[in-house]
Amino acid sequence: MQDELNRQIEDAKTDETELNQVLEKYDLDEQLALEFSQIDKLFRQLEIRYQSLVNTRKFLNNG
Repeated sequence: MQDELNRQIEDAKTDETELNQVLEKYDLDEQLALEFSQIDKLFRQLEIRYQSLVNTRKFLNNG
């Protein structure tokens, strides 16, 4: 009976390799960091375009 109980306990334990694979697959912090990085990159591009438009407008108004 003790052997059967030990076997059931071992079967119920989480496989660390499988757990790490699942954690990597569903790593929300990493996904959020990637999303933020993409949004930040797009925002910086938008900021550069806006500044270019402002500078062009100033140039055309002064010309």
